Amino acid sequence: MAVLASFVWVLVGCISAAVAEDSNISDLYPPFWEESPEQLSDYRLEDGKHIINPWVFTDRMGLYRILLNQMATYFASYGPENEQNLFWGLPLQFGWQYRSGRLADPTGETDCGYEPANPLCVSVDSWWADANYFLSVLPFLAAVDSGILGITSDQFTILPPSQDQSKFCYSVSDCKELLGDTMDSWIAFFEYMQLPSSDFEGLLKNLWAAHTSSLGYPISVFEDRYAYYSDQESKFEKNWAVAVEYLAAAYYPATLIRTHDFQSGLPPRILLDTDIAPFIADFTTTQNIVLLSLTVLGATDRLTGSFSLTAWKILMSSKFAREQFLKVLEKLLEYLHKTTST
Repeated sequence: MAVLASFVWVLVGCISAAVAEDSNISDLYPPFWEESPEQLSDYRLEDGKHIINPWVFTDRMGLYRILLNQMATYFASYGPENEQNLFWGLPLQFGWQYRSGRLADPTGETDCGYEPANPLCVSVDSWWADANYFLSVLPFLAAVDSGILGITSDQFTILPPSQDQSKFCYSVSDCKELLGDTMDSWIAFFEYMQLPSSDFEGLLKNLWAAHTSSLGYPISVFEDRYAYYSDQESKFEKNWAVAVEYLAAAYYPATLIRTHDFQSGLPPRILLDTDIAPFIADFTTTQNIVLLSLTVLGATDRLTGSFSLTAWKILMSSKFAREQFLKVLEKLLEYLHKTTST
């Protein structure tokens, strides 16, 4: 158990931060944030309904921007400029997926996601894009259903992808039918957020419950996407899904500053078969360490039949243990920064 914990600490410690060096909060925002819709009326209007195309990067990012703007009131007491909003982890991860080329067509058969023809296209063949769909569209629809956005379902239409339309859902009723438990989890989060008695710990608990619930379906349904990638990239995708479970158990606070620095430890491009951490020449030391840690964590989880995750959840069931875990992260971060600069 101690070995497992040390690997998780290294993994998250490498990609976590207490203080960002950037002087302007807006410098931390994901790509095309200002170009993305800020309210429903920013989407084009057609036949009396606003058209949202989640297969266009800015349209999908707009869902996050609308949510974060509406959630700001509920997180105002935790810090200025909405920086402590726990929802930041999702749009920033979506931004990293874009920058690293993981939203582009992995088959190479179309120009979707590639410069110069169609850089903002989000490919339905991308494993990352498909998994993210259920971490963007579902929270948005759940927020609509919970009433916090002040809009109704009949005011907008969500467009389907060019293929595999039956594997996705496009409205509150559709998603409740396809993924009822997941929708219930997101609605529960937004309802808890609105309670006068809500607190940061409870927000973390409810958010991570909804987050992990959102991944079960796409991980099982889109297994065929792995074939479009190198063995190293497909292993990374699987290991990443495992790592999310460990972060969730620790109630990792995915605030703006922490998540922004999180990106620096992630692979900056799609992995090739020749990429073996920690010996990837064009990756930083931190990126090599993070990738190696993810590999070890994934292997440990598979070899133990997820017993290691069960043990980790038991360990993290105590608030004291979670607080100590985060303290260790800060110490590791300080050490890694010093080591890297040296």
